[in-house]
Amino acid sequence: MDLELGGKVAIVTGGSKGIGRATAIRLVEEGASVMVCARGKEALDETAALARKSETGRIEAIQADLGKIEDLRRVAARCVEQFGRIDILVNNAGSARPGEFQKLTDDEWLEDWNLKFFGYVRLAREVLPQMQQQRRGVIVNVIGTGGLIPSGGYMIGGSANAALNHFTKALANEGSKHGVRVVGVNPGPILTERLRLFAERGARGRDLNEVLGKMTPLGRVGQPEEVADLIAFLASDRAAFIHGANITIDGGANPGLIG
Repeated sequence: MDLELGGKVAIVTGGSKGIGRATAIRLVEEGASVMVCARGKEALDETAALARKSETGRIEAIQADLGKIEDLRRVAARCVEQFGRIDILVNNAGSARPGEFQKLTDDEWLEDWNLKFFGYVRLAREVLPQMQQQRRGVIVNVIGTGGLIPSGGYMIGGSANAALNHFTKALANEGSKHGVRVVGVNPGPILTERLRLFAERGARGRDLNEVLGKMTPLGRVGQPEEVADLIAFLASDRAAFIHGANITIDGGANPGLIG
């Protein structure tokens, strides 16, 4: 299926590895021009090098810490300067630490929320005027099923994700006035570096593949490329009537009626 993303311009945050890297590469393969950003320069440059192998779209990498307002403003401005517009924003940067409730400090809560929640809010606020001017655009917030499945060991991330699910729907309501679509993606167990480390810690002598296989009813975890395929579709005009939705991609790991 041709997603008709040729000529579109996208910002992908957290693009140095995992879902962000896979998404940046997928959008470039579809012919889009991508401004990819992350904190780690070496891994970010690897993403750009891999994407350039497709010889279809274009990619530029910019090192940025999206917990810092001045950095996210620089990313948005650089994208317009380099490519002339912003059609797609994929908010993907940031993760939150697990931990016991009574051991997590205020500073840890604030640090993780500043990046994961407010990073998404601020960058959306930064790109929205450009999309309003164009009378079109798509914002995809990559969130996580932690917001759908409360856990005492993942309160910071879970509460931030729950807030982002709300924010996505509220922003969709606002975006409707300006021709801007907003959707959320809630990935479950996806084989990123972070999930592998988590699984290794919990394996306790068991086979790692067995541990990973028990995370979903399908008997396997997802791949970053599978999430990237969903994001690319949602960002395209093929998904033009999907708006204000938070879509779960987790192999059936969350059996709840919502999400």
